[in-house]
Amino acid sequence: MLATQNKHIESAYEQLKLISQDEQKHLEYEAREKTIRNYNQMMFEAEQRGMEKGTAEAYIKMIKDGLILIADAAKKLGISEEALKKMMV
Repeated sequence: MLATQNKHIESAYEQLKLISQDEQKHLEYEAREKTIRNYNQMMFEAEQRGMEKGTAEAYIKMIKDGLILIADAAKKLGISEEALKKMMV
């Protein structure tokens, strides 16, 4: 039998046999596994939201920085702020 060839599989198999015999232990095992899955999913979703927010914030910062560079260059060229605003519309 495969379970006797690997100590990790054998250990898991023994735990499975024990859990299968005791309904309370089986319910505890299922609850633990569900909790782990829920935690992992919540962490994944939080990470995704963080990346989306970070990407949006980085994009906005890039645009603002670009506008500042354009405004500085325009001032150096003698373009008034009013003329610059008209060009931006």
